[in-house]
Amino acid sequence: MEIDIDRQKEAQKTTKQLLEHEERQRAKRRMLKLVAMLNTGNHEALFNDELVGGLSALISTYYEDGDREWIATLFEKLGEYTCSEDSQVRERALMALSLCMAGLQQQKYYNSIKIITDILLRWLRIETTFLSVCGTVCRQLQEYGVRVLEEGLWGECEYLLEIFHQIQSGILEKNNAIKSIVSRSQEAMATVYLLEELTLVCLHGHGSRRQQAEKILIHLGRKATIHLLDTLLSSKEREDRLRLIGIVPATGYVAVAVFKDYLQKDLPWYGVRNIILMITAMDNEELIPLIMPCLENEDIRIQQQVIDCISEVAETNQGAYLLEALPIVDDELKPGLVGYIGQLGESGRTEAFLDLLSQRDSFSPAVNDKLLQSLAVQVRLSDSIRAVNLLEMILEERKGQICPKDDPVAKVVHQTLHILKPRLIKKDHAKKSQQQSPDTGIKSVSFAGDPARVNLTTRDSQRITEEVTTLLGRNRTTEASQLLYEKCIEAARGKQFELAELLRDRILEVDPNALAEAIKADEIIEEEQSSTISRSHISIWQDLYDSMTTEEFNALYYTLDNVEYASGTVIVEQGANNPMLYFVNSGNARLTYWRGNEEIFIKKIGPGEIIGAEPFFDVSLWTVSLSAFGKTDVQSLEREGFLKLLDTFPGLKPCLIDYCLKSEALPDLLESSGEDRRQHPRYPVKLIVKHTLLNESGKNSPKSFKGKIADISAGGLSFCIRISRKEHARLLLGRGIKTSLFEPGGKGIDCIGRIVAVRQQDSLSNDYSVHVQFNEPVLESLVKSIINSN
Repeated sequence: MEIDIDRQKEAQKTTKQLLEHEERQRAKRRMLKLVAMLNTGNHEALFNDELVGGLSALISTYYEDGDREWIATLFEKLGEYTCSEDSQVRERALMALSLCMAGLQQQKYYNSIKIITDILLRWLRIETTFLSVCGTVCRQLQEYGVRVLEEGLWGECEYLLEIFHQIQSGILEKNNAIKSIVSRSQEAMATVYLLEELTLVCLHGHGSRRQQAEKILIHLGRKATIHLLDTLLSSKEREDRLRLIGIVPATGYVAVAVFKDYLQKDLPWYGVRNIILMITAMDNEELIPLIMPCLENEDIRIQQQVIDCISEVAETNQGAYLLEALPIVDDELKPGLVGYIGQLGESGRTEAFLDLLSQRDSFSPAVNDKLLQSLAVQVRLSDSIRAVNLLEMILEERKGQICPKDDPVAKVVHQTLHILKPRLIKKDHAKKSQQQSPDTGIKSVSFAGDPARVNLTTRDSQRITEEVTTLLGRNRTTEASQLLYEKCIEAARGKQFELAELLRDRILEVDPNALAEAIKADEIIEEEQSSTISRSHISIWQDLYDSMTTEEFNALYYTLDNVEYASGTVIVEQGANNPMLYFVNSGNARLTYWRGNEEIFIKKIGPGEIIGAEPFFDVSLWTVSLSAFGKTDVQSLEREGFLKLLDTFPGLKPCLIDYCLKSEALPDLLESSGEDRRQHPRYPVKLIVKHTLLNESGKNSPKSFKGKIADISAGGLSFCIRISRKEHARLLLGRGIKTSLFEPGGKGIDCIGRIVAVRQQDSLSNDYSVHVQFNEPVLESLVKSIINSN
C-alpha cells in the first residue's frame, strides 16, 4: 500500500503538538500546585527548581490573561518568605524573585518589576547575613536604578538610593561583604552623564525637581561627592558655590574621606577655606583634627576659618584646640584669640599666655601693642612670679619710647601689676611648704617660709617616725599610735603646730581604731592655737570677735594673711578690681582718691578699722586708694578664701557685715568732707537700650543684651538687669561696654565705658544695677535731649 508521506508528516507534527500541549498543561498544573503550596505557607515548594525557574513564564501567562490579583498574591507571599528566620528559605525566595525580574525585562511588565524591586529593597534593609544571591540582587537593583534615572523617573529611585546610602554610612548595620557589594552598585549608578545632569538641575532647576536632584546626589556616594567638590572648586559663580557648600556636607561619611584626600592636594586658598566651611557645617567635633594642620597655611584667611570652625563646632575641647592654635597662627589673629581663650577659662591658658609673652620680641610691629595689652590683661589670673617679672621687663623696655601717660600698654601692665603684686605678697606670707620629709612618710605643712622651723620640724618628725617604725615592725600598733598621740600633744603644748598636725594625721594612718585619740589631739591643737593669738590683737578686734563662736574666730583668724607695709607703700590703688578686706592691726593708713591729677585726702585709718567692704561684699572697683602712713601692720582677707569658710561657718558673713556697717560708710565720709566727686549732674530716666560687652581689645564681644537705664549723666549711666548669681555679676566688673543711645530724630551714638560697679537691689532678688563710667564724657546737650524725649 502506497503511503502518503506528506500526510504522515502532518500527522506526526499534530501528534507532537498535542503531546507538547499536554506536557505544558501538566507542567502548568504542577506549577499551580507548587504555587498553591507556597500560598498555604508550605515553603518546601521553594526548593523545587521547576517552580523557581518557571515562575516568570507563569506570571507572563497570568499577566496576559489579566489576572493581576493572582500575581500580586504570589509576590506578597514571596515577600514574606524573604523575611523568614531560615536563611535557606530567604535565599530561595530571593532567587525566585531575581529570576522573575530577569525574565520580565519588558516595558509592559513595569508594575511587576517595581513590586519585585520594593520587595528586594525591604529584604536588603533588614538582611544581616551574606547570601550567595546578594551580588545578583544588588546588580539588578543597580540596573533598575540606572534605567529609571536615565528615563527621568527620579522619584522612583529615591528609596533605593537611600537604602544604599544608609548601608554605606552605617545607619543600617551590615557585614563588610554586603557593604562592599552595595558600594560597587552605588558607584556604578553614578555615571558621568547622570552626575552632570543632576548637578545642572540642582544648581539651576526649580521646585521639587531641584530637590529630587539634590537628594539623589547626596545618596549617590563617593563619585558624586567628588564630582560636586570638583564643581565647587572650579565654579566662578558665587551663588553656585554657596549652594554646593550647603549640599556636600550632607553626604556625611563619604565627604569626610573625600575632604581628607583633597586637603593633601595643592589647592588654592579658597578651596581649602571652602572645605573648612563644609566641615564646620557638619558640626562634628571629631572632625576638627582633620583641619588643624591648616593652621600652618600661610594664608591668614584659612587660619581664621579654622579658628571659626573650632569656636563654632567644638564643645568639650574647644579651649585645648585654641591653645594649640595660639602659637601657630599669624600675629594678626592672636590678640582676639587670646581674649577668647581667656573667656573660656581653659586650664593651662595662663602658662600659655606667659610663654607667648616671653616671645614678644618676635611679635609683628603691626599688632605688637594690641597683643601685649591683651596678654597683660589675661595673665591677671596668674599667681606666678614669672608673670610679674615679664610685665616689669615690658615696662623697662618701653621706658623712653613713649610717654608713660600716653602708653596704653604701660597703663594695662601697671593695672595688672597692681592686681598681681598683692596676691604674690599674700602668697609669700601665707605660703605653705608641701614637701615630703625624707623617709618619714609624713608630709610637711605651713612654716611661713622659715627655714629654721622647716629643719626643726623635719628633724623631729624623722626621729619620731623611726621610733614608730620600730614599734610597727614588732606588731605593736597600739603602742605606736599612743606614742604619736603623746608626741602630738607635746608638740602642741610647745607651740610646734606644724609638727603637731603632722603627728595627728599619722595617728589614724598607723591605727584606724585610734579615733578617740585623734579627735582629742585635734581639740588640744585648736586650744593651743587659740592661746597663741596675742592679747593686743584680741583687744583691738574685741567687738568683732565677741559676735563669733570659738570655731568661727579660729577659722577666720587663721585665714587672714598678715603683711607689714613700709611708709608710703600703696596697699590698694583706686580703680583696682581687688575684692579684699583689709584689717588694720597697728600703724595708720591713708584713704585718698584722685580727682584728675589731684590726690584728695579723705581719712586716716587706724587700728581696729576695716576697709574694702564695698568691693568685697558688693560688686565694685575700688573707688579710693589705701596707702601706709608710717609702718603699718595689716591683715587681709581674700574673698575666695572667705567663700570657702562660709561652707562651714555661714555665720561669719553677717558678723563681718554688721561690723563693717558700724564703721563710717565711704559715701558718708565723702559727704562729711564736703567732697563731691561727680563732675556732671545725674538725671533719672527710664529708657530701654542695647548694651554690648567689649573684649580686651575693645572690640564687640558676642554678648549683648537690653537693659533699662535708671539714670544718666555726661560722665556715665546706670541700668538695671537680672543676674542669677552674685559671682556672675563679678564677671562684669571692669569690663568694657558699649551703650547705643539715640537722639530724637533717630541719630544714634555709641557710648564706650567701663563697668565700675554692679549692685544688688535687695538681698532677695536677682535684680542688679550696673554702673558705667564713660571713657570720654558725652555732650551735655545729648543727655538733655535724651531726657526731654523720654
